Amino acid sequence: MLPYFPFTENFDLKIGTTHLSDPDRLVECDEHYQNEISTKRKLLEAYPNYYFKATSESESYQWEVVEIVLNSLTKAWPDNFILTKNEDDWVWQNKVLNESYSFQFGNTLTLPLAPLDWVGRQVQEDLLILNDKMILIAGSLCFPSGWDLDGKFGKHFFEIHAPLPSLSNPMIETANKFIERIPVGKVFQRNNWGFRITDQLDLSARHTESYLQLLARASVEMNDDNAGEKIFVRVEHQTLSRLPKSGFILFTIHTYQNRLEEEIKDTARGKTIYSFLITVPEKLLEYKLMTSFISSLLTYLKRQLH
Repeated sequence: MLPYFPFTENFDLKIGTTHLSDPDRLVECDEHYQNEISTKRKLLEAYPNYYFKATSESESYQWEVVEIVLNSLTKAWPDNFILTKNEDDWVWQNKVLNESYSFQFGNTLTLPLAPLDWVGRQVQEDLLILNDKMILIAGSLCFPSGWDLDGKFGKHFFEIHAPLPSLSNPMIETANKFIERIPVGKVFQRNNWGFRITDQLDLSARHTESYLQLLARASVEMNDDNAGEKIFVRVEHQTLSRLPKSGFILFTIHTYQNRLEEEIKDTARGKTIYSFLITVPEKLLEYKLMTSFISSLLTYLKRQLH
């Protein structure tokens, strides 16, 4: 089952942000860690300038993220990760991957990559930095759904989410105001939802055309009996926190997915998904690329759960 379940009995446009009670779980390590880190690194090796971008002046802010992320991993999963500090001389041990790095904190020349690029290859999450004007200035983004750094880099938070259906504009405006007020020391979380007909994690913009072709084929083949096998529930667990030194925003995204037929083995979950989906506005279903299979999806759920 998915560890996060963003569905309620009725759809609403609230941002759905809550306080993260355990700030040490800013990033998470689960049973998919090794496979997802391997996938990330292959993408970054093949297309380094597509999946990672940073302004030259963002280096010190990247180091802030390195410190926060490594501390989070060692506190939440001490059996898997060890960080030893001797003033600015740090040693990072990743016992899951059997890797060790020695570097001088703040000195990028002692790392093999830019700080955010390097630490992004240690976690399953995508990592994004927004400056004090809410502009995206650095990002390690390997598992987005329908967007990429090329199209969003250097843009304001509001523009990053464009083009959303007009009905979502109030939610984005609320989110924008909320982020501006995030205090240092508090971490907030929210969960975004989607339904896809593939378990491919990298659905960045360079794959949009191929995904649409796949969607067209799958929609023809899909019926009321096999929809649960073909459709995947995709949940993005997002966190928002303010970097303590710069005051900039760290935005993390951990993507989870599960086949629909597996998710509805919990009958209560299945019924909630059904009641949620029948209240989602048509424009939002269209935005989320669900229009071609929503009928089969709803019929499948109704037959399985009623």
